[in-house]
Amino acid sequence: MQHLKLQEEIKELKGIGLRFEQQLKLASVEIGDFSDEDLALLDKCVQYYEDNHIHEFSLNYLRDFYYAKKRDCIENKQTRLEQSADLQRINSALDEAVKEVAMLERFKCVAEERFIPESVVLQRNSQQHATKEELLDRQRALKIPNDFKIESVIEKVGSLERR
Repeated sequence: MQHLKLQEEIKELKGIGLRFEQQLKLASVEIGDFSDEDLALLDKCVQYYEDNHIHEFSLNYLRDFYYAKKRDCIENKQTRLEQSADLQRINSALDEAVKEVAMLERFKCVAEERFIPESVVLQRNSQQHATKEELLDRQRALKIPNDFKIESVIEKVGSLERR
């Protein structure tokens, strides 16, 4: 009983195979025309048809499948190009950032060379303050007469220089 079922199934499958070959010939397609990749895709397609128990083959399904794969290929290529452009922009920004960091490092080194420690600044300030106080004290101690005229002193110095 099971043997008869298998024979009928084999006979039915051979008939389906012949029908498919005839449909391919009607479309002017020979199996030898396909590349290995295309044959692998056809094998997958046949496997899907078998898994779903679909026994009618239509070239429209194959065209739809082809166009879907072609669309995916184009979308993937576009995505790769966009990502490549993004990567190039990121690399450019990274290069600019590296240059800026190098410039800032040089600036930091120059600034550190010119840096005066706080203790030295405080010491200089205290020395200048002491000098200022000393000069103010000397100025207060200096008694200038009220009838002193600076113009006459300048004239006398000028006449001495001319001699």
